[in-house]
Amino acid sequence: MQSDQVFPHTIVPWTKDHDASNFTSNLQSITKYIQDQAHRDVSSFASSIFVLTAPGDMVIRGFYSLSSISLVYSDLPDRAKKRLSRYPQVSGILLGRLGVDRDFSEKLYASSGIKPRFGEFLLTDAQLRCLKITKEIGSALLVIDAEQPSAQDLTTGATDPLNFYLKYGFTPLTSKPRRLIKTMRAVAAEFKSV
Repeated sequence: MQSDQVFPHTIVPWTKDHDASNFTSNLQSITKYIQDQAHRDVSSFASSIFVLTAPGDMVIRGFYSLSSISLVYSDLPDRAKKRLSRYPQVSGILLGRLGVDRDFSEKLYASSGIKPRFGEFLLTDAQLRCLKITKEIGSALLVIDAEQPSAQDLTTGATDPLNFYLKYGFTPLTSKPRRLIKTMRAVAAEFKSV
Protein backbone atom coordinates (compact mmCIF):
# COMPACT_ATOMS: atom_id res chain seq x y z
CA MET A 1 0.00 0.00 0.00
CA GLN A 2 1.36 3.45 -0.89
CA SER A 3 1.40 6.55 1.33
CA ASP A 4 -1.30 8.20 -0.74
CA GLN A 5 -3.66 5.35 0.25
CA VAL A 6 -2.82 5.82 3.94
CA PHE A 7 -3.15 9.61 3.65
CA PRO A 8 -4.40 11.07 0.37
CA HIS A 9 -2.18 14.09 -0.12
CA THR A 10 -1.22 16.88 -2.41
CA ILE A 11 1.92 19.02 -2.67
CA VAL A 12 1.20 22.67 -3.46
CA PRO A 13 2.95 26.05 -3.21
CA TRP A 14 2.88 27.52 0.30
CA THR A 15 0.49 30.40 0.97
CA LYS A 16 -0.05 32.53 4.06
CA ASP A 17 -3.28 30.57 4.64
CA HIS A 18 -1.40 27.31 5.28
CA ASP A 19 -1.21 26.32 8.94
CA ALA A 20 2.08 25.18 10.47
CA SER A 21 1.19 26.01 14.07
CA ASN A 22 1.17 22.35 15.18
CA PHE A 23 3.99 21.17 12.90
CA THR A 24 6.58 19.12 14.79
CA SER A 25 9.90 17.84 13.50
CA ASN A 26 12.66 15.87 15.17
CA LEU A 27 14.90 18.79 14.15
CA GLN A 28 14.10 22.04 15.95
CA SER A 29 15.52 24.08 13.06
CA ILE A 30 12.96 22.54 10.67
CA THR A 31 10.03 23.31 12.98
CA LYS A 32 11.28 26.85 13.56
CA TYR A 33 11.76 27.44 9.85
CA ILE A 34 8.24 26.48 8.73
CA GLN A 35 6.60 28.27 11.65
CA ASP A 36 8.67 31.47 11.77
CA GLN A 37 10.76 31.99 8.63
CA ALA A 38 8.93 30.48 5.66
CA HIS A 39 6.55 33.37 5.13
CA ARG A 40 9.43 35.87 4.98
CA ASP A 41 11.36 33.78 2.49
CA VAL A 42 8.34 33.45 0.20
CA SER A 43 7.29 37.12 0.45
CA SER A 44 10.85 38.31 -0.30
CA PHE A 45 11.19 35.79 -3.18
CA ALA A 46 14.24 34.25 -1.46
CA SER A 47 12.72 30.76 -1.63
CA SER A 48 9.71 28.93 -2.95
CA ILE A 49 8.13 26.55 -0.48
CA PHE A 50 5.97 23.58 -1.33
CA VAL A 51 3.78 21.97 1.31
CA LEU A 52 2.24 18.54 1.72
CA THR A 53 -1.39 18.64 2.85
CA ALA A 54 -4.56 16.64 2.51
CA PRO A 55 -6.52 17.76 -0.56
CA GLY A 56 -8.62 20.78 0.43
CA ASP A 57 -6.89 21.08 3.82
CA MET A 58 -4.49 23.88 4.81
CA VAL A 59 -2.62 22.03 7.60
CA ILE A 60 1.03 21.47 6.66
CA ARG A 61 2.16 17.84 7.09
CA GLY A 62 5.48 18.24 5.27
CA PHE A 63 7.35 20.75 3.14
CA TYR A 64 10.47 21.60 1.17
CA SER A 65 12.05 24.84 0.01
CA LEU A 66 13.75 25.63 -3.31
CA SER A 67 15.96 28.54 -4.33
CA SER A 68 18.68 29.22 -6.87
CA ILE A 69 22.36 28.77 -6.09
CA SER A 70 25.69 28.59 -7.85
CA LEU A 71 28.68 26.51 -6.84
CA VAL A 72 32.35 26.93 -7.67
CA TYR A 73 33.27 24.40 -10.35
CA SER A 74 36.59 23.49 -8.70
CA ASP A 75 34.74 22.53 -5.47
CA LEU A 76 32.77 19.78 -7.20
CA PRO A 77 33.71 16.10 -6.99
CA ASP A 78 35.56 14.83 -10.08
CA ARG A 79 32.70 12.53 -11.00
CA ALA A 80 30.27 15.49 -11.17
CA LYS A 81 32.70 17.61 -13.23
CA LYS A 82 33.00 15.05 -16.03
CA ARG A 83 29.99 16.13 -18.08
CA LEU A 84 29.69 19.76 -16.98
CA SER A 85 30.90 22.81 -18.87
CA ARG A 86 34.00 24.25 -17.25
CA TYR A 87 32.58 27.61 -16.23
CA PRO A 88 33.95 29.06 -12.96
CA GLN A 89 30.45 28.85 -11.42
CA VAL A 90 27.93 26.04 -11.93
CA SER A 91 24.21 26.76 -11.71
CA GLY A 92 21.99 24.81 -9.38
CA ILE A 93 18.75 24.62 -7.47
CA LEU A 94 19.06 24.44 -3.69
CA LEU A 95 16.72 22.22 -1.74
CA GLY A 96 17.44 24.12 1.46
CA ARG A 97 14.96 22.51 3.84
CA LEU A 98 12.80 19.41 3.84
CA GLY A 99 10.66 18.44 6.81
CA VAL A 100 7.87 16.06 7.78
CA ASP A 101 5.41 16.49 10.66
CA ARG A 102 6.67 13.84 13.09
CA ASP A 103 3.54 13.64 15.28
CA PHE A 104 1.21 13.31 12.30
CA SER A 105 3.39 10.61 10.69
CA GLU A 106 3.53 8.66 13.95
CA LYS A 107 -0.27 8.80 14.32
CA LEU A 108 -0.75 7.53 10.76
CA TYR A 109 1.73 4.73 11.34
CA ALA A 110 0.03 3.72 14.60
CA SER A 111 -3.43 3.68 13.00
CA SER A 112 -2.52 1.98 9.69
CA GLY A 113 0.60 -0.05 10.49
CA ILE A 114 2.16 1.41 7.34
CA LYS A 115 5.00 3.92 7.45
CA PRO A 116 3.81 6.96 5.44
CA ARG A 117 7.26 7.73 3.86
CA PHE A 118 6.45 11.39 3.35
CA GLY A 119 10.15 12.28 3.19
CA GLU A 120 10.54 10.14 0.07
CA PHE A 121 7.40 11.64 -1.50
CA LEU A 122 8.66 15.16 -0.85
CA LEU A 123 12.14 14.42 -2.19
CA THR A 124 10.70 12.81 -5.32
CA ASP A 125 8.37 15.75 -5.89
CA ALA A 126 11.25 18.21 -5.41
CA GLN A 127 13.44 16.37 -7.92
CA LEU A 128 10.66 16.23 -10.51
CA ARG A 129 9.83 19.91 -9.96
CA CYS A 130 13.50 20.86 -10.37
CA LEU A 131 13.72 18.81 -13.55
CA LYS A 132 10.73 20.70 -14.99
CA ILE A 133 12.17 24.08 -13.96
CA THR A 134 15.50 23.19 -15.57
CA LYS A 135 13.83 22.81 -18.96
CA GLU A 136 13.04 26.54 -18.84
CA ILE A 137 15.91 27.92 -16.75
CA GLY A 138 19.03 25.78 -16.96
CA SER A 139 20.45 24.36 -13.75
CA ALA A 140 23.16 21.73 -13.83
CA LEU A 141 22.88 20.58 -10.21
CA LEU A 142 20.39 19.82 -7.48
CA VAL A 143 22.00 20.87 -4.20
CA ILE A 144 20.93 19.92 -0.68
CA ASP A 145 22.09 21.34 2.62
CA ALA A 146 21.48 18.51 5.09
CA GLU A 147 20.45 19.90 8.47
CA GLN A 148 22.83 19.18 11.34
CA PRO A 149 20.92 17.79 14.33
CA SER A 150 21.66 19.64 17.54
CA ALA A 151 22.68 17.78 20.71
CA GLN A 152 19.16 18.36 22.02
CA ASP A 153 17.65 17.00 18.77
CA LEU A 154 19.68 13.81 19.20
CA THR A 155 18.53 13.33 22.80
CA THR A 156 14.90 13.49 21.67
CA GLY A 157 15.32 10.79 19.02
CA ALA A 158 16.32 12.71 15.89
CA THR A 159 18.42 10.94 13.29
CA ASP A 160 20.92 12.63 11.04
CA PRO A 161 19.21 13.30 7.65
CA LEU A 162 22.54 13.04 5.82
CA ASN A 163 22.16 9.27 5.34
CA PHE A 164 18.66 9.75 3.91
CA TYR A 165 20.05 11.88 1.06
CA LEU A 166 23.06 9.64 0.48
CA LYS A 167 20.66 6.72 0.02
CA TYR A 168 19.02 8.61 -2.85
CA GLY A 169 22.21 9.20 -4.81
CA PHE A 170 23.39 12.58 -3.53
CA THR A 171 27.15 13.10 -3.18
CA PRO A 172 28.76 15.29 -0.49
CA LEU A 173 31.22 18.02 -1.38
CA THR A 174 34.66 17.35 0.07
CA SER A 175 34.98 20.90 1.40
CA LYS A 176 31.44 20.94 2.86
CA PRO A 177 30.33 17.40 3.68
CA ARG A 178 26.79 18.48 4.67
CA ARG A 179 26.26 20.05 1.24
CA LEU A 180 25.26 17.33 -1.22
CA ILE A 181 24.78 17.40 -4.96
CA LYS A 182 23.22 15.37 -7.72
CA THR A 183 23.62 16.38 -11.34
CA MET A 184 20.41 17.25 -13.11
CA ARG A 185 21.52 14.74 -15.74
CA ALA A 186 21.38 12.03 -13.02
CA VAL A 187 17.95 13.25 -11.90
CA ALA A 188 16.73 13.09 -15.51
CA ALA A 189 18.08 9.54 -15.90
CA GLU A 190 16.44 8.47 -12.65
CA PHE A 191 13.04 9.80 -13.70
CA LYS A 192 13.22 9.14 -17.44
CA SER A 193 10.09 6.98 -17.35
CA VAL A 194 8.06 9.79 -15.75
